[in-house]
Amino acid sequence: MSEVTVVRTSQPIPSEQSLAGARELLFGALEGFTAASKKTWRRIWKRVIRMEEGELIDMEIVIPRNPRFHRKFFALLEIGFDAWEPDRKHKSYKGREVSKNFESFREDITILAGYYDQTFDLQGRLKLRAKSISFASMDDPEFEQLYSAVIDVLLSNVLTAYRGREDIDAVVDRVLRFAA
Repeated sequence: MSEVTVVRTSQPIPSEQSLAGARELLFGALEGFTAASKKTWRRIWKRVIRMEEGELIDMEIVIPRNPRFHRKFFALLEIGFDAWEPDRKHKSYKGREVSKNFESFREDITILAGYYDQTFDLQGRLKLRAKSISFASMDDPEFEQLYSAVIDVLLSNVLTAYRGREDIDAVVDRVLRFAA
């Protein structure tokens, strides 16, 4: 996600005739994808045109990541999760069975890869929270860095039988081809 702040300068807004080209670009070559986003797109344009000198508008722009790479990341995590066995002698707590949980595994791997936020719990203890990997929260370059760091974590902590990145990438690619 990119955040941008736009400020209205002292330069006058072009005449209606001059704005025709901009309108053609914004509403001809570009437009909202859905009916709702078309309406929002037009509202943004109107709001920008009416800005007063010195007025600011903050915008958040989300350029979606490569969804195939996102699937590859989750295939990698699934391979790691399937191979991981918690080394606990007791598989129950207070009489209830404790089992593996994919979301907890994903969060732990993400934290070990160095992608976390530091917070405090109610008792004042430090708590690490995995950073969000949503499309809006992480762009392609950062997601690629996360993927690389996660491979390192999995190879050193879970997938120790693999010889390196090439081996794990080959398995991930096979899983993705099988799933397609």
